Amino acid sequence: MRTIPVYHQFNELHEVTGSSLRTSNVGFHCFKMSSVDEDMRSLPAYRSDFFTLALSFGSENFSIDINDRHFDDLESALICVAPGQVTSFRKEGNWSGFCTFFKAEFMQFKSELNFLEAFPFFNIQEVNLFRINDTAFQHLSSFYQQILHEQEEAGHYHTEVIRACFQAILWRVRRVYEANSIKQASDKASLIITSKFHYLVNKFFATKFMVEDYAAMLHITPNHLSQTIKAASGRTAKSYISQRRVEEAKYLLKYTDEDVSSISYRLHFSEPTHFNKFFKKETGHTPLDFRKQHSKHGN
Repeated sequence: MRTIPVYHQFNELHEVTGSSLRTSNVGFHCFKMSSVDEDMRSLPAYRSDFFTLALSFGSENFSIDINDRHFDDLESALICVAPGQVTSFRKEGNWSGFCTFFKAEFMQFKSELNFLEAFPFFNIQEVNLFRINDTAFQHLSSFYQQILHEQEEAGHYHTEVIRACFQAILWRVRRVYEANSIKQASDKASLIITSKFHYLVNKFFATKFMVEDYAAMLHITPNHLSQTIKAASGRTAKSYISQRRVEEAKYLLKYTDEDVSSISYRLHFSEPTHFNKFFKKETGHTPLDFRKQHSKHGN
């Protein structure tokens, strides 16, 4: 059965793209795209359980899809991919820049949730590709060059230097993210609640469907949660939960040959008919009609 593969190690992803590049570091790996470009091949929809951050100089006949959003102009761009996001790319030309695979524990945060609170541009439900100006581009490039130098030299405290350089990159990316965000949380408490809510929905969307479930986990009232999410995003908490379930259903319908009944039970609907009604209400299409229109089995 065709599925969406999940890659757990950096070298697994290198291998399936045809790259000869390998690393012994299981928490952090930075490389120039030019070092893999000649060997690299197109890759259909996949997920990874690590983060990816790329600084793209530009591309020629190279495109990337993240959560079904398509990008083919990658000049002076920051590309942020979170664990679990459905990603694919088509390579018919060249892509130049820097790319980093990393895990949250490398940055020494207490948990992935703490990491996401600090760097919300890795929210799985958002697609974050930012254009940056020449000054920001040069600053970020200099940090990447330093990281590559430290990786190659492997001198005393090189891990600490790499971590410090990459943390500087992440905080600068947050500046860009905030400058591009339409809405900002009005205070730190609201930002923390919003980040935790997003994290919990991404973790439990298949089994917990009610706002009350998430309010209980956050130790606040459902009304407080709803008001906070509405103020921060313009969307209701309930719609966010529903959208996450719908998006997962769409990915499974488009990129796998799993039957509709199996998908409905995977998403914890009690009956396929309930899933059909839910999906049609949210999208205007039945699951089978959606699959016929959007199926990408051949990719």
